[in-house]
Amino acid sequence: MGSKITDTIATNGTDDYLKLKAIIRSLLDVVSYRAPTKEDDHTRTLEKAVALKVQSWNADDGQNGVYFSLLSKAAASMVEALYSRHPFEVKLAFALYVWFAFYIDDNPDRAVLEDYQRRVLLGLPQEESPVQHLHEVLGGLYQHWDPFCANAMSCAALEFITATVLEVRTEVSEMTVRPTATRWPGYLRAKSGMAPGFSCAAFPTSGHPDISSYIQVLPDMDDYICLVNDILSFYKEELVGENINYVHVRSKMTGKTPHRVLVEMVREVGDIHARIAATLAGHPEALASWEILEHGFIAWHFSIERYKLSQLHIC
Repeated sequence: MGSKITDTIATNGTDDYLKLKAIIRSLLDVVSYRAPTKEDDHTRTLEKAVALKVQSWNADDGQNGVYFSLLSKAAASMVEALYSRHPFEVKLAFALYVWFAFYIDDNPDRAVLEDYQRRVLLGLPQEESPVQHLHEVLGGLYQHWDPFCANAMSCAALEFITATVLEVRTEVSEMTVRPTATRWPGYLRAKSGMAPGFSCAAFPTSGHPDISSYIQVLPDMDDYICLVNDILSFYKEELVGENINYVHVRSKMTGKTPHRVLVEMVREVGDIHARIAATLAGHPEALASWEILEHGFIAWHFSIERYKLSQLHIC
């Protein structure tokens, strides 16, 4: 399968294939990427704990638990990559958050998701679905993060639900993107990225009791997470012909090629990298947590098959 995919890219233009490899290499350069050193791997332990919690919900994934197990594995691997030095109970709390991010992204049940927040606000029971346990996971965040961060993480999850519902609405997914709606790509991306959840997760109160040490970099961290994810997702999306992602929408609006947009995005990531390092220079604990997330986020994308990046032979 891998060779066929590569051949498809080649027939679409070897230059495009090489340009994309060069762009991704430039991303690694601008953030001075260092592959994380191998430490004790607790991923399997975390995966089992997530799976056990999910099993307690007695939900049916229609695949005899196989699908939910895959989500548990993916969530655990991501948390270990981005937050390897967090205490185990903190990792578990956030791994359940990530589990729901993957589940909602894969299962945009419009009826259930569209009515979720209304039911929460009115204190009504949820539809029979794993999502009925999301509020428990969000509530658990307050045990490990400052109320500001826990609020932001919860709001990010609700915004993600809103964006997921919006993206599957036919009148939105099939609408013509108007060049004058210049704020639209960033607006939708901000809602769909859950970036505040991942940014705030880097700073649990156990290691970062003073939010003033990191709060000013959170906007830049949010942008970093969205931009890097879009850059490293572009290859797999091109393979399936997806053209409604952030890169293509921005390309249509600016009249620039997708590769030119990617180059600009890499430059933006470089600026973010420099700003965050400068802002956190006087806070070594916060800087260390950021650097683990910064490099772990890239490493995670390269480590899983979902993004097909091994086919590019970059690292």
